[in-house]
Amino acid sequence: MKKCILVLLSSLVISASAQSPDNLTGPYLGRKLPGTTPELFAPGIVVSKHASVTISRDGKEIYWSNDRIYVTTYKNGRWTKPEAAPFTRDEGGDGPKLSPDDRKLYFNSDRPRRPGDPRRERVWCVERTASGWGEPFPLGPEVNDEPLHWQVSVDAAGILYFGSERRGSKGLDDVFAAEPRDGGFANPVSLDAAVNSEAHEGSPFVAPDGRYLIFLRDSDIWVSFRGEDGRWKSARRLETPAGAVCPYISPDGKFFFFLKFDRGTFGVYWMDASGLGLNEAASPSKRSGLSLNLGSRPRDRGRLSRTTYRASRKRQNSKLSLCVSETSIVFFSIS
Repeated sequence: MKKCILVLLSSLVISASAQSPDNLTGPYLGRKLPGTTPELFAPGIVVSKHASVTISRDGKEIYWSNDRIYVTTYKNGRWTKPEAAPFTRDEGGDGPKLSPDDRKLYFNSDRPRRPGDPRRERVWCVERTASGWGEPFPLGPEVNDEPLHWQVSVDAAGILYFGSERRGSKGLDDVFAAEPRDGGFANPVSLDAAVNSEAHEGSPFVAPDGRYLIFLRDSDIWVSFRGEDGRWKSARRLETPAGAVCPYISPDGKFFFFLKFDRGTFGVYWMDASGLGLNEAASPSKRSGLSLNLGSRPRDRGRLSRTTYRASRKRQNSKLSLCVSETSIVFFSIS
């Protein structure tokens, strides 16, 4: 009997050691790549109860949250032991999302903005420096002064997408977008009826190049593609596992990650993304312009304008600039 117990304990030690990131090599924590059937991603290592993951462009950093934000990094051919990110060691963090250039990380936190400030969920940002991550700061009142919830996402143009039930919502929660402006963001606007409805919409993930927007509508995951005219098309429901939330597509476009409650606990799952049909989106070279389909914009804190915004890309002195008029938002950028 004692011999059997020793054998069992030895097996458990070996199994636990095999799960340690220090012993894992290769992409995606050395996991066997999944097919179209969802699988738990790195069980025993990536533990999250309220968000999926976010991955750097080169695949060498993986972040997730479990009260705090954790990170593992691929160094010297091995994955490091997960550690709490320095900006969440003393305060919590949730739903981390890297910007497409990896220079910023956005996350939710109920930490006070300053001593004595009341706690409530807000979007924070931290910027990468030469020595690592800097000090986190809350986004401005345009984003944070009204209720918002769950994960955010940002595209390469710096447009921030998030779910919120605030003035301008078409029903319950809507997906809102906020343009970058003067180092911060313009007033967020609810995307039009191609995306939002009278149901709950939120938990968005936008493709880095803005080709498609995946989001949660009630209990299903939907997607809207940009047409060749740059406008969002009417959303359609994706064939994803029941109960999947917090959608995320890996930077290489190959894998679909999501959070799911199963067998009494939450887990981060992943699957091959090829069956989702995301290649239907028009390639950037075929899009003549970028229309945000914003539908409405607050003219002030109390009124809404039903103006439809349109955007187009043009060259101007090889620099990125933003021109805003009463009826249009125009981006000038090099292609």
